[in-house]
Amino acid sequence: MSTDPTAIRLDVAENLLTIDWSDGHVSTYDGAYLRWVCPCAKCRGHAPGEVEPPAWDDVKEVRARGASGVGTYALGLEFTDGHDSGIYSFDWLREVCPADEDGLDERGRPV
Repeated sequence: MSTDPTAIRLDVAENLLTIDWSDGHVSTYDGAYLRWVCPCAKCRGHAPGEVEPPAWDDVKEVRARGASGVGTYALGLEFTDGHDSGIYSFDWLREVCPADEDGLDERGRPV
């Protein structure tokens, strides 16, 4: 598995972040999914169990409205609910690819 992206596209109208990886895999993330799994301290705490993460029902209508690079290793995302403190490393994004998660559709929405 490679965590080197070769292309990154945010389609705001479709609420989709798509990443092409150097090993040929393509990951597609719904904006609400990315908000739901946000790795920031506000959403996850500094230690497991410290903070209650967002509930799906609270973020299922949230949309991604912007993305920017964080160094060469991550993306910063902005969401329509005003949240923008998550740093989504490429390693972590590949790890949480919805295509590899049970109970999620191909975009990361619970089924």
